[in-house]
Amino acid sequence: MNAAKMKQLVTELKDEINIKLHHRTLLEYTGQPPIWEDQLFYLLLPKFNGEQWTQNHQVTAQSVVMIQTALTTHDLVQEFEATSKQQQLMVIAGDYYSGRYYATLAELPNIQLVSELSDAVAEISENKTAFYEPVQKDLQQWIEIFEVIVSKAIESFMTHFELKAYIPFIQKGMLVNRLSTELQRFTEGTSTVRFVNVIAESFATHEEAVAKIQIELHAQIEQFQKLIRKTELLNPAIKDVLLGQMDVLTAAQHMTREG
Repeated sequence: MNAAKMKQLVTELKDEINIKLHHRTLLEYTGQPPIWEDQLFYLLLPKFNGEQWTQNHQVTAQSVVMIQTALTTHDLVQEFEATSKQQQLMVIAGDYYSGRYYATLAELPNIQLVSELSDAVAEISENKTAFYEPVQKDLQQWIEIFEVIVSKAIESFMTHFELKAYIPFIQKGMLVNRLSTELQRFTEGTSTVRFVNVIAESFATHEEAVAKIQIELHAQIEQFQKLIRKTELLNPAIKDVLLGQMDVLTAAQHMTREG
């Protein structure tokens, strides 16, 4: 499967989810649901690699994205002064997306799957509470927490369908993509999650925090590149796409440092 076909399948999955999450009023006041396209890519990784992929897989993948979108939407609610109409509707949007997630799961009457995804959501939420606890952590500990938050939902999908061999690629790939995104938002002053802000509190200056996170991100990208190159699991086309994505992230980090 070539890169163009992979992109098409990601777009199709995103369109299916947007249709299920569509609500005219919410769209007007809160915009399109904040779907992570990198999450779509990693959910579809087994399909790209020629694994069996049924309608059951597709609908379950939709549900995973929906619950992550609900969690991401709730992250957009401001800690203080969340009283505007838009902010109130942001809360409702997150709840609505959660409802659509459960409605989609109802298409697949699988109690075990519901339990596994519920456990994943609970673990994600538990790790998010670390951002509010008065406990000092080093950068590596924060990175490990963030990895759980961004990849656990997909991990539950892979575990349920006995596709555990893909989990290391999902963990590292989602980590570097989300870390790069949040670091960019932090430098622009548009961050919507506490992750980078909490890390920054451990350093003397904003600049020092950014520099340390950039170093860690670069190290994580290098580790992922080595993992991709040495694996025999993924076909050459997927390897090329993933390595190309890492080249783009590396170039973006160079530009940020030079800027």
